[in-house]
Amino acid sequence: MGREEAHFGPTSVDVARRAGVSQSAVSLVFGGKAAGRVGKRTQEAILRAAHELGYRPNKAARTLRSGRSRLVALAIPDVSNPYFAAVLQGAEQAARMYGYSVMLAQVRDEQDWQHIILDALTSRAVDGLLLCELEPPSESEQMALRGKAAMVNVGSSVLPSLQLDVTAGMQAAMTHLLGLGHTKIGHLAAAVNTETFQLRHRAYLDALQAAGCPVVAGYQVRTLFSIADAYRAARSVLEHADPPSAIVCDSDVLAVGVYKAAKDLRRSIPQDLSVASFDDSVIARILDPELTTVAIPASAIGEQAFQLLLAVLEEEDVPSRVTVPLELVIRASTTEVC
Repeated sequence: MGREEAHFGPTSVDVARRAGVSQSAVSLVFGGKAAGRVGKRTQEAILRAAHELGYRPNKAARTLRSGRSRLVALAIPDVSNPYFAAVLQGAEQAARMYGYSVMLAQVRDEQDWQHIILDALTSRAVDGLLLCELEPPSESEQMALRGKAAMVNVGSSVLPSLQLDVTAGMQAAMTHLLGLGHTKIGHLAAAVNTETFQLRHRAYLDALQAAGCPVVAGYQVRTLFSIADAYRAARSVLEHADPPSAIVCDSDVLAVGVYKAAKDLRRSIPQDLSVASFDDSVIARILDPELTTVAIPASAIGEQAFQLLLAVLEEEDVPSRVTVPLELVIRASTTEVC
């Protein structure tokens, strides 16, 4: 009594033993509750052990006749970013309403893609896949994912996608800064080769050119999604011979690096430097002064993304592209240029 598995075949105890982990870790992974509680490598080991043993939790066994595991994977590039945590929360809330669970998968390279995603789909460990803010898969991979996947802010001509209107978001941020009299504006850009970040940078350049402002190469720096890297990038911009009076960042995480660099260089925000960003994560309200940022409704995006994927799995007619509008939230980190 009380056992999670049927009385035949491999059990979660067998999976835990083979993976060298606790049974509770196995339960968290297959219960869609691993985010923030089970490390990436441990999740990989558990999924690999389950695949090798042919393990299926009872939830899948109960739905065997439908061929569904009732488990979907949310693939993201960085588990430490609070934006993705909010996306996961929204996806899980929507999934529970339909009897699904969500497994988190961090994908940083081709090896992660092969081992975590393709293996999970081909072994039927998951029913479907949400690709969030990743570099687009090859066209052949996208074709293989038809009917099984949906994209979140990843450009695709093959798979249905949920797209943030980041062009309008960057235009709003730039219009705000230009309206405050800033003409020397920098861009701390994410070093990610996806459409969403390319569109942000294009909108930044277009706004400067339309306003007749200088486009300075030294004001534009690409950085990894970490505070340490953002700090180094921000310092390089702020130590320019003629530094900008404002910087717009591709995420609130990058803005933290700007705040730290400004503090070390004795630049006061916003008196000496206005800072705007994207996300409106909890970071935006923790920073002092609070951060002006383009609000991305991450939890709502997670909900919409799961509903889009569910429609794909149910073979319903789905739009090829759904656009999510964004709004600029003005706070104390921006002011008129001195």
